[in-house]
Amino acid sequence: MLLYLLRHGIAEDHGSRAGDAERELTEEGKEKTRAALNAVKKMKFFPPELVLSSPLIRARQTAELAVEVFAKDAELDFSDALVPMAELTDTMALVVKWSKKVSRMMLVGHEPHLSAFGSALLGSTTPVIEMKKAAIAKFELTRLDVPRMRGQLVALFPPKIGSI
Repeated sequence: MLLYLLRHGIAEDHGSRAGDAERELTEEGKEKTRAALNAVKKMKFFPPELVLSSPLIRARQTAELAVEVFAKDAELDFSDALVPMAELTDTMALVVKWSKKVSRMMLVGHEPHLSAFGSALLGSTTPVIEMKKAAIAKFELTRLDVPRMRGQLVALFPPKIGSI
């Protein structure tokens, strides 16, 4: 199974909205996210069949850009298993559930969750990868069970990939 992780792009500052969940992507965040996704698309990676996103606005907007730019035919859905402080086992269970229907998916979320999840896929209980804003990681999952889900990190693209 192929799994992409995508951290949301640059968002409005904390305190700019009534609540953290309401913060939107900035124009710069949209541009950099779109550029990073275009760069990955040009590398001719297989696009995901499914994009799962945190329900928070900045992640939703990032997921919509992922579908628009990289995964035009993908289904888009939302899950609380991708919010910033989600339990890793809940995220793993989400991947297992959807793996019965698709062979390529993308998770769109936040820090510290995505770095911790990606690190857990590598068998580490401490962060060994860092997902910057608009960064994209590509994993080949080799074990699809909770809590011992594992994968190989195939690629980790910093957001600057879009400006190269």
